[in-house]
Amino acid sequence: MPALICALLSPAAAYAQDQAEETVVKKDYNFKSAKPLKQIESLYSAIMAATPKGIQNTLGLELISSKDSISRMALNPTGINVALVKKDKKGKFYLETITTDGEASKLMSFDAKHYGIPFAAAFTPDARQLAVATDKGTYLFETKKFKPIGEAPAFSCNPDMLVFSPNAYFLAAAGGDKVEVMNFQDKTMRRTINPGEEVTDVVFSKSSEDMAVLTADGMVEIYDTRTFNVKLMVEDLDNGYACDFNFDGKYLAIAADNDKVTVVNLLKPEDRIIMEVPDATVSDVLFIVDANDNPVLAAATNSGIRARRLQLEPYYAKLVSDEVDMKMSEWLKKMPNETMEEYQLRVNDETRAKQRRLFEDEISTRLAGNMTAMSTVSLGQYDAENEVLAVNFDNMPTIFLPMPREDLGGINSADDLSISEQQYGLLGDDSFELIYAKFTNKKTGAEYIYDNVNRKPMDFMNNDNIVSIELVQQQMMEEIKLEELKEQVMQEAKKDNIISDHTQIAVNSEVIPDYDANGNKILNYNVNFQYQVDPEFSAQEDFAPGKYRAEQSGAASSMLNIVKNAFEGDFANYVKSGKRLNVKISGTADASPIRNTIAYDGAYGDIENEPIYQDNKMSAITVTQKEGIKSNEQLAFLRAYGVKEFLDNNVQGLKDMDTNYTYNIGVSEGTGSEFRRINIEFTFVDAF
Repeated sequence: MPALICALLSPAAAYAQDQAEETVVKKDYNFKSAKPLKQIESLYSAIMAATPKGIQNTLGLELISSKDSISRMALNPTGINVALVKKDKKGKFYLETITTDGEASKLMSFDAKHYGIPFAAAFTPDARQLAVATDKGTYLFETKKFKPIGEAPAFSCNPDMLVFSPNAYFLAAAGGDKVEVMNFQDKTMRRTINPGEEVTDVVFSKSSEDMAVLTADGMVEIYDTRTFNVKLMVEDLDNGYACDFNFDGKYLAIAADNDKVTVVNLLKPEDRIIMEVPDATVSDVLFIVDANDNPVLAAATNSGIRARRLQLEPYYAKLVSDEVDMKMSEWLKKMPNETMEEYQLRVNDETRAKQRRLFEDEISTRLAGNMTAMSTVSLGQYDAENEVLAVNFDNMPTIFLPMPREDLGGINSADDLSISEQQYGLLGDDSFELIYAKFTNKKTGAEYIYDNVNRKPMDFMNNDNIVSIELVQQQMMEEIKLEELKEQVMQEAKKDNIISDHTQIAVNSEVIPDYDANGNKILNYNVNFQYQVDPEFSAQEDFAPGKYRAEQSGAASSMLNIVKNAFEGDFANYVKSGKRLNVKISGTADASPIRNTIAYDGAYGDIENEPIYQDNKMSAITVTQKEGIKSNEQLAFLRAYGVKEFLDNNVQGLKDMDTNYTYNIGVSEGTGSEFRRINIEFTFVDAF
């Protein structure tokens, strides 16, 4: 089993100022005095690791000591507490949940007589639940008071490892030579895997699309989580101890032997980077990023946490796919003053496929750069029957350039040809190929065109990721209704002097293909609401300094009235009891310093250790009536939380849905009312 190394607070570490290729992470900082640890700003606090007798930080200092052996550690994604499975001197397993503030305050008492012998534990990615696997079952606890909230079937493998997929679809358990995967949505077993060797690690990619199973014989099997079929097997990894995907899922790092880590390109498994770790024993690996978002590989060793920056190629196909989807989303929208007849003529299956291909080639060409200029070009054989000349590149596949036989005499080498108007595409292994170029004979001026633009499209262009034109047109009609409703609400608000023409509210919608936890294709419906107020009028029409309740902002309350009217009117068919709904609420504050505590009126009750995201990093926040508001982060959070309260109390039917709220808070670098606002994104899961 791997040693227990976790990213704390955020996947970041400040290696930027350290120019050494490899380093033992060190910094003069007294972690013992940090209370609580989640407030430490030093990015060196990003990693913590468990030893058999305690929890250490990146300095090798012990945060938490233990008289008994620590078998497994599960770190709360917010960084505020940790669950430890321990074994006493008699060999009896027990569970502790304690804070990470250096005082090791015990948070819960786990009743082994009732729940059974604990084998492993894991927090859900949203930090709201703790799952504990025992010999009697899998038990779920909320993570504020650690009270029981549910249970699931027991794993038969007596797991010593529990791992959630980042999308919380799956809970994987590993024990001995078996891996069991639970569909965590409906608490049923999805798949049992028997590799035939001891399983040493199980890890999901950050996108949750892949699951890696590592065995002690140095074999990794990569499973597609839609089908849980094996999509790739990687061998010859010595003794496999632990592994981790990098952030885009293109690479997998494996603690392959005592003194080295192997990084494998999963699209070209023969492409490997070996990270030597001399004079140390590697027991776990973890991908993090440095202060400049560069990939860093961290390894837990018996002499501390080692880290090395890696030069990894981006996952170009994903970059292209994401940007194509973004551009197509805009292209599919009905343009201003475009009639429905004109829209239907412009947007159909044929024109959409053509436009996707144009975007793909445009983006691929931009990402590739001038690859022909960076290549050593040479000429190969001439095929007289087909009249094509082989042109070789040392960084791309060979192409076959159409050229009349009589023109060959004027070309002695590749130096006689200039290349222009290049376009590039992507191959299945994520490498680039030339798909179009003009070749010119420098001596004669004769031009030759290589055109392979109509090659087979990439996998991400297949029909599984395409929404039908009929559904796109339906969504466009609904967005038109949403725009009309928005205008009605805004006109009424202007008439009542709540807002003026200086407030703009934007609404838009989109149908997004997805898959459920059983691998079935579904369609999600995204509806977004956001507003902006001209800076010189924001203090009057948006949040004033220190204010957080939605009704204290004319712009925010107007936007929420649009939400209410939409979901109780034309969009009511999407508001169905029991159906899943994800609501992402963003609240922002400006950088004006809070010199005196702002009174909190308790409108939303005392809120303690609520999971939030700030700058895309998970943390937790507390606001109580007794302590009041002392930071801009608390103000930003209350603005977001107030939206949740409005939706639950004022939008008919919304409270009856299976709703998951996510709070994203931000504090701007600038000051002024224009930086105080909220916006909302609704995702109706499997809406159609």
